[in-house]
Amino acid sequence: MSIGKQRSRFVSAAMRSNAVANAAKCNWAREQQERAVAAAEAWVGRTDDALWEMVTAQELPRTIYTNEGVTYKGQQPYCPGCGEEAPAKSGREWWEFDDARPWKIWCEHCKEVYPKNDFGAFYRTALDAHGMFRRELGDRSLLFNADHPNPSDPLHERYVDDGYGMFDEQGNRHDVIAYYNFEAVWRRIQRGVAALADAYSLTGDRRYAHKAGVLLDRIADVYPEMDYMPLHELGFQHSQGGSGRGRIEGCIWETFVAQGLVRSYDLIFDGIQDDDDLVAFCSDKAGRFALGDKSSIGAICGHVHNHLLLEALASVKDGRISGNTGMNHSSLATAAIALDDPELTPQWLDWLFHPGFPGEHAARNDPVTWVLTEGLDRDGMGGECGGYGLIWTRHMRELAQILSAWPEYTKHNLVADYPKLKQAFLVESRLNVLDGMMPNTGDSGAVGAWGRQGDAATYVRAYRLYGDPRFAALAWHEHAAHGSSLRLDDDIYREDPDALIREIEETGQQEMGSLTSEHFGRYGQAQLQTGSPHNGRAVFIHYGQEKGHSHHDSLNLGLLAKNVAMIPDLGYPEYTGTWPKRHAWTANTVSHNTLLVGDTRSAYSPGGQIEYFAVEPPLHAIQVDAPDAYEGLQTYRRTVALVDVDKDNSYVLDVFRARGGTNHRLSWHGAAETAQTTGIELCEQKGGTLAGPDVPFAKLDGEDADFYKESGFTYLYDVARSAGSVQTPYGVDWKIEDIRGRIPEGGEPHLRLHALTPCDEVALATGDSPRRLQRPRYLIQSRLGEELQSRFVNVLEPYDTNPFIVRVSELEV
Repeated sequence: MSIGKQRSRFVSAAMRSNAVANAAKCNWAREQQERAVAAAEAWVGRTDDALWEMVTAQELPRTIYTNEGVTYKGQQPYCPGCGEEAPAKSGREWWEFDDARPWKIWCEHCKEVYPKNDFGAFYRTALDAHGMFRRELGDRSLLFNADHPNPSDPLHERYVDDGYGMFDEQGNRHDVIAYYNFEAVWRRIQRGVAALADAYSLTGDRRYAHKAGVLLDRIADVYPEMDYMPLHELGFQHSQGGSGRGRIEGCIWETFVAQGLVRSYDLIFDGIQDDDDLVAFCSDKAGRFALGDKSSIGAICGHVHNHLLLEALASVKDGRISGNTGMNHSSLATAAIALDDPELTPQWLDWLFHPGFPGEHAARNDPVTWVLTEGLDRDGMGGECGGYGLIWTRHMRELAQILSAWPEYTKHNLVADYPKLKQAFLVESRLNVLDGMMPNTGDSGAVGAWGRQGDAATYVRAYRLYGDPRFAALAWHEHAAHGSSLRLDDDIYREDPDALIREIEETGQQEMGSLTSEHFGRYGQAQLQTGSPHNGRAVFIHYGQEKGHSHHDSLNLGLLAKNVAMIPDLGYPEYTGTWPKRHAWTANTVSHNTLLVGDTRSAYSPGGQIEYFAVEPPLHAIQVDAPDAYEGLQTYRRTVALVDVDKDNSYVLDVFRARGGTNHRLSWHGAAETAQTTGIELCEQKGGTLAGPDVPFAKLDGEDADFYKESGFTYLYDVARSAGSVQTPYGVDWKIEDIRGRIPEGGEPHLRLHALTPCDEVALATGDSPRRLQRPRYLIQSRLGEELQSRFVNVLEPYDTNPFIVRVSELEV
């Protein structure tokens, strides 16, 4: 078969030669090459037959959870042997497996092995004339519990999986083989293909290309049938956002699957052109299993083009490959360039910029022209919350790099035509607070974690594109201050791999200025910080509008001091979809440091208006109004001032005003599981939750989607309440716990809250972070009644060992 492709594009022959030459003379390049060879070693050591047989077909399901109903029915994942203990500690990945026991997984907690039957024996009997699994063909006499072989034994069929799940004593289904097929088969195949392709690109050794060719040819046999919708309809779960669409994996993660496979094919293309052994092997399999013509390298490459590359491209249009904004773009561009067809490639690249991209399935069209003019905000941030917003940003940066592999395409130039792309390279450095972390907002991060964004490589690439000395300075700062390497992964392919590093060393070594406070109007984040990160202090408010993966956390407050997150966001939920705890607690308003009105959650990402932003040290102040947080409210406004006391200490004045609605409750939690009070007496509640002494933990307030709107009080336990109203000032002190290893030796950071507002009730209670990494102690300040007008005034004092505030009192103005 004749194809248009003539050569590898992403790593050309000249680039491979450079890699080999650089590895011969540079230690860093030799180490990079050796790592690639080591990663591929296990794969190149397998026989061609073993690799070919490893690839499974459509009708053997794939799932990310062993338990049915986790993602969209809110079921608790668990091990049938030890119950809920394992997932509580390890999220969804508590299962282990290895090659010594094929088609078996075991719980890392109780070590029980599943399934109890020899699935491998059944699998071999269920292969059709094309070597593809068809369950109905299998010998069902092989489906029995090997520990209970007697057919009259009541456990004879218990924990037996035919590929479509096994059942426990209660009749619950556990998708063990489908999980194994995803994690132990397909995930490893993807890593194996990538490892082999990288090893070839860095060594020129055709053995690696050959083995990758065997896998890719077989994948192209099965890929046309791959369709996740039938599996979704049977209750299997994957990353498809509720659409049910996908191919090998759910449509979101399939963007990475397809991009990785087609890129690997392009990398090895040159290496298989004279591979007579590959032709002999594939043609033999084609004859034995009726797989079409594979009598030449041209035929094999045509097979991969038609049944992998073109299938992937079409799936971006039909929605079976469909991720967050930017993911589709990278996947399609990579496939189009790997296709390397003088007619088809530019047509597919044009589609990236067409107003109809990606296709009719999309809730919103997001061609490059939209993303880089309207989709990214003026700061370069994407239209989702936290790390999800950076998906847009990073994929647009990646797209510019991908398109450079096909210089014949000149209709669009992302660098010259779209100024926002430059902002996409700058935004991560600006989002970091105290040069140490991007605030965990929405489905991002983990409790107490500091996750910096940006690295030297990001800014080195930006400098290569723009030549802007700011990028050189940022790259050097990341290298000098944070140990981030200036070396790019693709330096090894360059004739002079050190040229760019030398240039950055010459132009980038300049003193970074003082940290600056920022506000991102469209993203919805305002942050105040001291000028130096050393023993620095910072506060930040979130007020995003219509941001995907947000929480119901309008005007949530964060505070960094003494090198820790003092009032940490709980972070990413254990599970997504309709997982009850995600909506009723982790993403609910009451779990955040913000105001609950009417004992119900606030609106989802309602936006806000920054009314005041001033930085005049020692005063740093912001005020944000978000009246749409609750329907019918006239005011929902937060004023925050960070006031420096000296070079090492600041206090925070927080004033939260609300007008309208019933029951105003301001929620706080420190980074500690205990809290000490002064000036107030609390009575321990016997049992129950914040919802009441007779209301059990995690009882949902409603059914299905209705419970999302409720209070979340049933997730707060170990309650202590004031006996009545509280009229005098009082304090709450959290001794911060070092769950992230951030407290210096000898340090003892605390957070003391000075409360100045009379309340109808004050309560302490405990709430769990995802996976119970920490169980913070919550303070709930409540004003009860109808048509309320509230002004909560609190002073936050982060201190080390000894408090620095002597007294706090309100003044008449």
